Amino acid sequence: MAETLDTLSLADPGLCKRVRTGRRHALRDGEFLRMLSRHFCPGPILELGASTGHLSAILREQGFDVTASEVEARLVRAIASRGLNAALVDATQDIAAQTGRTFSNILAQAVSPLIRRDRVRVLATLARIHAALEPAGRFINIAPYAWRQPAPGNFFSPKEQFEITIECGLFRSIACFPHQVLPPALYRPWNARLLNLADHKLAHLVSTRLVWIVEKIET
Repeated sequence: MAETLDTLSLADPGLCKRVRTGRRHALRDGEFLRMLSRHFCPGPILELGASTGHLSAILREQGFDVTASEVEARLVRAIASRGLNAALVDATQDIAAQTGRTFSNILAQAVSPLIRRDRVRVLATLARIHAALEPAGRFINIAPYAWRQPAPGNFFSPKEQFEITIECGLFRSIACFPHQVLPPALYRPWNARLLNLADHKLAHLVSTRLVWIVEKIET
């Protein structure tokens, strides 16, 4: 019998927690990705650090050619159980070699090699992302603040991450904006678009993450 996300979750409490979080955020993330996709280049998308493939599943429903990747085999199995294109990828290594292709867009949310306060590793990861993008391809990063982490000082702030991305000389900035204020529990089918708009407007006062889109510079 084919594995399903629910059966995998029953045997793995950590996986179950990730799946439940994704489902709680589904309405909000659907509206957010619909807005964010205006910045995508035409062509395939690779999501790095996709967890259980929650965002990639939404993008597929919205009509995109998406591959979801993770560094842990158990998470790749969970992604594949959704019927998504799934790949085992370490973003600090040759991404194109691991996936067998390049991409028009690479999407990342809270990807560890871009967050930990290790500038050498961040720069190496950015170089791998650059190499895996097609000419004029775009890197879209959703960077949360580390306030809830036990040691926030171990992480680059989203602003620092963005500055490093631009200073490395591999990308040019397309857009950068704060996002997310309202808790996902407030989202309902009838108010999701309105609350998504509020999440953008209010984020200029206070936000939980910074989003940026950069374009590949040929070197």
